[in-house]
Amino acid sequence: MAVRFPSLEFFQALQQRTIEDKARFEKLGYCDTTFGVRIGGNLYAIAFEVYECTSVRAASDSHGLDFVLEAPLELWREMVASIVKNKGADAAHTLNTLSHVGDRMKLVSEDAEGNDKFYRFQASLQEFFDQARNLEVTLPTAGGVPAGA
Repeated sequence: MAVRFPSLEFFQALQQRTIEDKARFEKLGYCDTTFGVRIGGNLYAIAFEVYECTSVRAASDSHGLDFVLEAPLELWREMVASIVKNKGADAAHTLNTLSHVGDRMKLVSEDAEGNDKFYRFQASLQEFFDQARNLEVTLPTAGGVPAGA
């Protein structure tokens, strides 16, 4: 079944993948953070405890989040398209590259501990997004309209 990106269902499908591919996440080490993903005007809160994503929800603000990754829809679309095409993000579309090279993606946190959690758990966070390789994803076109809509 196809899942539309961006949507709460997309992030819930990634959450399910942390359970189905538990061994991969265990190899990366524990991950304890609650972070946000801001795509245009939408904010999703994603919580990790130990080796799995334990909660995904729509959020109205960043209160209680360790950090937020912010980028326009087009950049997120590029990243997810890269993951689906290449079975994982290519070097130009990793969270690390997008948030550091040219600052195309913003890492926003209220304190140094929030920033630290992004760097400390980056491998698990990247794998969380890379799990889109196992999904049938419907992406918006460059104009923001889902393909086929």
